[in-house]
Amino acid sequence: MATFTTYLDGTPVGRSGGANAASLPAFTVFENTYDSATLPVTSGDSCTEFLKIPAGSWVLGVQITVETAEATVTVDVGDSTDPNGFVAAQSTAVAGRFAGVGAYLDTAGAMPTPVYYAADTWLQFTVAGANATVAKFRVAVAVANAG
Repeated sequence: MATFTTYLDGTPVGRSGGANAASLPAFTVFENTYDSATLPVTSGDSCTEFLKIPAGSWVLGVQITVETAEATVTVDVGDSTDPNGFVAAQSTAVAGRFAGVGAYLDTAGAMPTPVYYAADTWLQFTVAGANATVAKFRVAVAVANAG
């Protein structure tokens, strides 16, 4: 199992958007895209610095968009405490948008319980099921930051 934070050319995998609000509390969406055509990975590989959640933030929800499908590949999204806390074994076999379902999020269709991060925290993803060679997916995280 490998852990990575950059593509083969050294470009960081973790590039999240900045806040779209001028003052606090700020509600924003951070997103990042992983493209295995740029960096193919072996099943079990993890990117530990995919999206940085700033200190004082509540994660309100997570969505994964599979842009390029790849059969038998699954993706987990979480943090260092629970690597699949937001998305657990999401298939990339079919392109489309999927709500994050993991231990941190309510699976009953109600509003998820927000997850609070007191310190800057990196969200990570792990590829499983098979080696990823063509899969491309985007992770969007709804965040409220109270500073």
